Order: sequence, then structure tokens, then C-alpha cells
Amino acid sequence: MFLKNTSHQLLSICFLLISLSCFSQTITGTILDDKNAPIPFAAIQIGEDYGVISNDEGNFNIRISGFKNTDSVYISCMGYEKIGLQVQEFESKEYVLNDFVNELSEVYVTDRKLGVDSILYYINKNASKNYKLDQTALKMFGRRTEYVDGKAADFEIEKSSNFKKKQLEAFNKDFDLLEQSLLNNESKQYTDMVSTLYIKDLKNAKLKIEKAVRLLDERNDQSLEKMADKGNDIVLKHLDTSKVYTVKSGWFTVSDSVSLNNRNDKVSDSINAVRFVREAAFNIVTEVNPITEEPELDFITDSRKYDYELKDFTFLDNEIVYVIGFKPRRGSANYVGTMYVSTQTFAVLRADYAFYPGREGEKLNLRLILGIKYIEKNKAGSVAYKKNSDGYYYPYYIKSEIDRYFYINRPIKFIENESRDKVAFNFKVEGTFKERTEILMLDVNNTTTADFNAVQEGKTLDYETIQQYDASIWKDYNVLEPLQEMKDFKVED
Repeated sequence: MFLKNTSHQLLSICFLLISLSCFSQTITGTILDDKNAPIPFAAIQIGEDYGVISNDEGNFNIRISGFKNTDSVYISCMGYEKIGLQVQEFESKEYVLNDFVNELSEVYVTDRKLGVDSILYYINKNASKNYKLDQTALKMFGRRTEYVDGKAADFEIEKSSNFKKKQLEAFNKDFDLLEQSLLNNESKQYTDMVSTLYIKDLKNAKLKIEKAVRLLDERNDQSLEKMADKGNDIVLKHLDTSKVYTVKSGWFTVSDSVSLNNRNDKVSDSINAVRFVREAAFNIVTEVNPITEEPELDFITDSRKYDYELKDFTFLDNEIVYVIGFKPRRGSANYVGTMYVSTQTFAVLRADYAFYPGREGEKLNLRLILGIKYIEKNKAGSVAYKKNSDGYYYPYYIKSEIDRYFYINRPIKFIENESRDKVAFNFKVEGTFKERTEILMLDVNNTTTADFNAVQEGKTLDYETIQQYDASIWKDYNVLEPLQEMKDFKVED
């Protein structure tokens, strides 16, 4: 009898473990249209507030642990018919979404048949009812991809009053290697992070980082901070660090007394400070919020700058949505694109935008005076909003891509204060920083001032660095499925 009961219990435990293992798994699939093309930004959702979004290749990855086999899974995207199934039917495979047969323009009946100007009026009138950021905690997964497309590099010592020939050769050899690392390397780096952004108001925020992982070949790191570190190391390697210098750049004295001894601080140490990461995350979230004072997406808030066209109607889930195209009317407007607006609340549910041909973003051109030029080019992005349980819309997914052209041509002179010996360097660099940022909102909660004050923000961010993508690192989170290029990235020994 004992053996029989024990066997029964063991069998039950085995079934329980099998059941638990089944529902702790991750589902990986692809969303396609009926022409077999990938559908980006499709929402894969379980329950009210749990889900992910498909990437540009239509791929997704979602954990299903904690859900019953009868819980509902929905797959939806703007302009496509929604798919519904149960968790027990949810498999790692391809899912096809069919286009809506668009007869909405004929069958849509309303008491307030509106033109595009009226729709824009109600978008802005209802903005404070639809959007909110203050007193919130946004838990998010973020991914940044970046690399440098180098065009020109020339680092050299122009003259020195106390360097011997061999010293100059060694110095310039180090600079040659730095030039080659910029021009002959297209290695990308990827940064993944889970964090919570606590927002007190539109000017104050704190960031609590839960996990941060970098995938890069550290030998070929082309980030701005790493290039600056390498240049700094070369200078310190060849100058007498026991002496004090006056540093001049062009016409300007940078400092009258710089000691190179014990200067171990790295540019990357300050760039990796949590406050820099927090500022970047806060800027991304606030610039897509229509209620900020000067939102980046001014095509939502400043209709005087743009021309609009009501192109069509479509569906998102079961909601009818206006499809509105826009392009610049004035020279101060930057974007062309499409936004999708709820016919019920007049909230913008999604916007796809890009710089209008010939437009540029922030720029700094001091090339003739200081030898510095910086221009934002080719900016494009998408943002999708979702209504939270508090009735407000929050950004659910944000994507931003931008090229930052740079040109630096700066002479720098070190003058030893006692002997007046001089070493003059010339730095000339030209290229483009290419950056892609994606944010998936994992959770949104309302907070209080006391909650905000209680948050202890760290000072330095310590990344875990890996040499190839490992999905198991994020097994406890819902994250964005990486593009194939990231999956294929591997640091060779």
C-alpha cells in the first residue's frame, strides 16, 4: 500500500513538473501578412497588461509562465484582423494576419463626421485627458545599437621641442593604430537594459537599473567615450606625467595648470554614470509625450507647421482609427509620416515619422573657429501608445534611428610650465555615429511624491559584457526579440 501511494505521488509530481516546465517556456514566433512579408510592431498580448511587440523582421519572444492553459492570447496590428487563441494552442511558429477588407470609408457612420482640421483640434483639446507622465513609474526594456561609420582620421604630432625622433615615431605609430580602428572597423555594439524610470514631473526623474548587458568586441569598441579614452591613453603614455602643463586648443587656453599625474578618470566612467543613462531615457520618453512643453513630435501639437490629409480609416483591435498623413508646411517643420488616431478618444495611438528630405536636426557648426561640426541627419522613428488601467495613454513601444555626422579638426598644444617645452598635436576626425534605440514598456504604475523620494538612484552603471547573444540571460523578462544581425554577432578569439 505504501509503495502504491508513493508511486502515485511520484507520478503526480512528475506530471506537475512536466506541466510547470511546459508553462515556464518561452514562445518564439514570426508574424507575417498574407503575402508572406514580416509585420513589424504587431502586439502579442496575454491578458490585459502583459505582452511584447514583433521586431522589424516580424519576430517575437514572449514568456507564458504563470498563465493558465485557457487564458487568451491575442495577436493584432494596425490594419489587420486580430487573431485570438488560448495559451494551450500558442506555439512557436509563424502566424499570418489578414488585411481588413477596408470598406470603412463607406460604412463608418457617426453623428460627428469630422474633417482633418476638426480631428486635429480634438487631439489637442483632449491631450491632457489622454496623456500623463508625472507621478508614474515606467518599467522598461531598452535596446541600443550603435557604431561609427568613419570617413577620415588623421592624428599626429605636428611639432615638439623635446621629443626625439624615435619618440615621435612611437607616438605617431600609436595614433596610426587609432586611425585604423576608426576607419577600418564596422563592429557594432548592442546594449540591453531593464530599468524603472520614476517620474515626479516633467523635469524630475530617477532611474533604478535592474540589469544591463552589453554585447560588443571590446577590442573594436568605437563608441565616442572609448575613442576619447584611447586618445587620452596615448597622450598620457608619451608625456611626462610628473610635470604641469598649460593646455591650449586653437586660439584658446583650456587650462593654465594641468597635472597629468594620477589622471586615471576615463571619459567612459562619466558616460556610464547612471545620471547620463537616466537623462537619455527621460528624454526619449518625454519627447514622444504630447503634453510636454516642446515635444519632439510637433506634428501632433503644432498643426500650423504641417499639412495634413485624412487618408483612410482602419481598425486597431475592435476600434475604428483615423489614418492621417502629414508633411511640412513651413521650413521649421521636420517630419513627414502617418499617425493613427482613435475615433473615440482622439488619442494618437501610433505615429510613424522621418525627417522630410533635406531636413536636419540639431547642429553645431564652429568649423572655421573651433574646427568642430555636428549635424543630426536621417532621423526616423515610431511610437505606439496603449491605454493603461488609469485611463491614460502611455508609450508602449518607441523606436528611434538617427545618424549624427561629426567633424573635428583641433590642434591641441601642451606647454610645460617650467621649461616651456611644447608638444603640439593635431586631431582630425570625420564620420557618422549611427544609433538605433528601442524601448518596450513592461509595466506602468502610478506613484506618489513619497515613492519618488524613497528611490535611491545609483551612481555608476556596471554592465555585464558578453561575446555573443544569449537569450537565457533574459529568461525572466519579456524582451524585444533581437534582429538576426544581433543573433549572429560573435566575438572571435
